[in-house]
Amino acid sequence: MDTTGMRKPGLSAEVTQTYASVPFIKEDDGQTYNHTTSYPTQSGRVASPFRWWTLEMLSCLGAVACMAAIVAILIVYDGRPQDSWPINNFSINSMVALLATFCRTFFMVGVGAAICQGRWHQFSSRHDDSSFTLDDFGLFEHASKNPFASLWLIWRFKGRNTACIGAALSVFALAFGPFSQQMITVRLDTVEQASSGSTGAVSRVSLVNSVIGFSNSWSPISSTKLAIYNGFMAPEIDIPSTVCPTGNCTWPIVPTVGVCGACVDTTPDIKFNRSSGSYCSVTAGKLEVKGQCGFSDFGTVFKIGAGSGKVFSLEDVPLEADAPNVIAEFGAIGVPASLTPEATLNKSLAAECAVWYCLQAREVNVEMGVLSDRVAEKWHKANRTTGANDPTSNVTFTDIPASFNADSKDTYGLGYMQMYGMESYFKTIVQGNVSADGTVGTKSSSTDYAEGLHNGFDDISSWMERLTRSMTNEARTSGNVTTTRNNRSSQDKSERYSGTALSNQAMFYVRWTWIIYPAAVVLISVLYLVLEIVRTASMHDVRPWKDDPLMPLYLDLDEQLKQQVYQGLTEGGSAASRVSHHPLQVVRWHDGLPVGLTVRRH
Repeated sequence: MDTTGMRKPGLSAEVTQTYASVPFIKEDDGQTYNHTTSYPTQSGRVASPFRWWTLEMLSCLGAVACMAAIVAILIVYDGRPQDSWPINNFSINSMVALLATFCRTFFMVGVGAAICQGRWHQFSSRHDDSSFTLDDFGLFEHASKNPFASLWLIWRFKGRNTACIGAALSVFALAFGPFSQQMITVRLDTVEQASSGSTGAVSRVSLVNSVIGFSNSWSPISSTKLAIYNGFMAPEIDIPSTVCPTGNCTWPIVPTVGVCGACVDTTPDIKFNRSSGSYCSVTAGKLEVKGQCGFSDFGTVFKIGAGSGKVFSLEDVPLEADAPNVIAEFGAIGVPASLTPEATLNKSLAAECAVWYCLQAREVNVEMGVLSDRVAEKWHKANRTTGANDPTSNVTFTDIPASFNADSKDTYGLGYMQMYGMESYFKTIVQGNVSADGTVGTKSSSTDYAEGLHNGFDDISSWMERLTRSMTNEARTSGNVTTTRNNRSSQDKSERYSGTALSNQAMFYVRWTWIIYPAAVVLISVLYLVLEIVRTASMHDVRPWKDDPLMPLYLDLDEQLKQQVYQGLTEGGSAASRVSHHPLQVVRWHDGLPVGLTVRRH
């Protein structure tokens, strides 16, 4: 045995190496030679583990950095428009996929090295009592590069070697890319338009002043008369249009003065009085129709006139008949227009109705180009500004709820002579009758208003809705928006009730659950590498040789193994197949480090 002092690469200080002589027999030209091969053993302080594992640790840092970059991108662009991505020809999904590829490449550097290091742990002195084969020796290196070999390694060692963790990571890494592709997607969301003033104003009125006249002769203006006429006669009433450039818009609650109404069915109150033969009278409340009840003949079959006030007993009519904002109450009795002229008064129906001014909270929106303008709430409480019994006085709505979105400084009500003119006009139109001739099969009406109510008498609630909508539309489009007492500009008001244009925009949407798997794989791979570093540092007979190609060359084979390898190389076939089945054990020198492999002999 001879010793030589020298400085070795990778050592932090000069150490003393001792060379041991181990005889091996080699055959050459039929002669047997005894050779003495020297194996150095080392005593002293070895290099820091950080120098052994520098590449792997840097790779793990790279994997963590790539995963952090992915998370940062997801956080920054989650919920942002698709066009906010700055690179036109390289999508955000492509960037995530690229980072995921780098991340997988980086952490697999450490995982692969740790799997190879597991080979040397398996062949350390702790396992000298157990044998292994040459297949086991090569399985670790294959597993570091091949997921299928990783599965075989897991099956071979049944989890008894920490390299099984790395093998499992090698398999799980196959799904790293598909999971990263699912982290972020694009969906259509409804967003507000950035430009202001893109929507039109919703029609509204705070002061209705639609009558004209002098002294005690007042009547509605022509547009109001036309709205009343259309309400009586038209089969359908539209709602005021507004501008919505995107086809999807919303507005806040818009308060406006409008017209409300209700009807009550008084058919159960009908009384028949048969005076003689087929002649009879039909009464309900203050209304009476006289005609034929036994057979059809020419006569009155429908009549409108004053009501008895029964409509104000309804729960959804929270005001009295003498309320200052009541326009009119009226009733109707007779045979509906849906029946043929031959129908007699035996088929009569009866109803009483009322219309009044009210404050409405309008809920307006446009969805997919379809305008919706409905009454969300109604308010009826109002007072005259002068005498309680003065029909010429202004009327103001009081105690308006906050849900109406009405400015507390705004005044909502009816102008001078408005109620007087409307009441007077309705008294002149809610009268008349419809006659029918059962023999000839014809009907005729004395007034258009009687005909209009007669045509809608089968569904009087819908008829009342059309009448109030028509009158409300006219008030909203022709009325006045009052100036507030603090003299704010009209621009301030328009902003209060301005709408918001909405549009469908492609938005990035992060599915955070899909990042759990890749993040867990990266975390476990880092912990696994740390585990292998710590384990290797704690072993006296193992160094971080990993997949160093010189280490297998450094290990010598005993004579029996060499003979079989030689035969495999010279006689054909696989040399590895001749020796792979032999149980092997490690030959060690006195410092514990391996120097060769030999066949275990039992």
